[in-house]
Amino acid sequence: MTPFIVFVAALIVSALVFPAAIGRLARARMGQQIREEGPAAHHAKAGTPTAGGLVFLIVALLLYLVADRSIAGGFVVIALALGGALGFVDDYAAIRGGRNLGLQARYKIVIQLASGALLGVLALRWGLTSQLVPFDGRHAIGAWMILVSALAVAAGSNAFNLTDGSDGLAAGAGAISFGALALVAVLQHHPSAGLVPAILAGCLCGFLFYNFFPARIFMGDTGSLALGTAMVAAAITTGFLWYLPLLALVFVVETVSVIAQVASFKMTGKRIIRMSPLHNHFIVSGWREMPIALYFWAGSLIAAALALALARPGHTA
Repeated sequence: MTPFIVFVAALIVSALVFPAAIGRLARARMGQQIREEGPAAHHAKAGTPTAGGLVFLIVALLLYLVADRSIAGGFVVIALALGGALGFVDDYAAIRGGRNLGLQARYKIVIQLASGALLGVLALRWGLTSQLVPFDGRHAIGAWMILVSALAVAAGSNAFNLTDGSDGLAAGAGAISFGALALVAVLQHHPSAGLVPAILAGCLCGFLFYNFFPARIFMGDTGSLALGTAMVAAAITTGFLWYLPLLALVFVVETVSVIAQVASFKMTGKRIIRMSPLHNHFIVSGWREMPIALYFWAGSLIAAALALALARPGHTA
């Protein structure tokens, strides 16, 4: 199958499955807990079914078994499962605790680093260390992949998690990024490496039918940590890891806004934006969530196009 066909299949299947998932999660009382320090407008979302990312894992695994079964695809599915398992535990702990706290941050970062290191070991064993280096062609990272993968997974999964705070924003930006990674694989004449990224792009597009404002379901940490980890894995399999910060620029900007806000407040006692991450600044400034998502999607499209133009993944000279 081609990436386009599995994309369409994933979109249709997920769009059909999510209504049942919404009912099931609601009956299981898997309702979103809202942080008290977040935007006041979000308090009305308390109780909305969360952990919808479980559907991503199930659909991706089934379609991988039907349409792919390649090493590259398996690598991304393993990453999706590792991130999803951590995210589900975090969601469950938050819901049981009733305060949206979940696992302690230090435990999560250790698990994320360990997951990334494991993926680095697998990449080394499976010959997935060759990467496009900006302005210098393709080179193998070798054993450094273990360290690079550990840091990338910790950064990527947390970045996706931070971005997932406004209806449709992370899902749309993620669909664009995964779609671009699938295109990279096609341009490099290795379409099999693009199948699982295309599946995840399709799942996210199907999810948007129910996550766009007003959201009927959230992906939760189950989805955001899974997708952030899988995005890094997909970048590794397509050789696009060094270009990932540009490709996923929206996620980087969201993360930097949090880091800068915390650093500024600790050093000067002043905030540089009204509330971090950046999308919350616009929400508390009176913006509606729909235009916020659309503007961030536009930023993702521009960043993806720029990354593809600079990397020229299909260039063979």
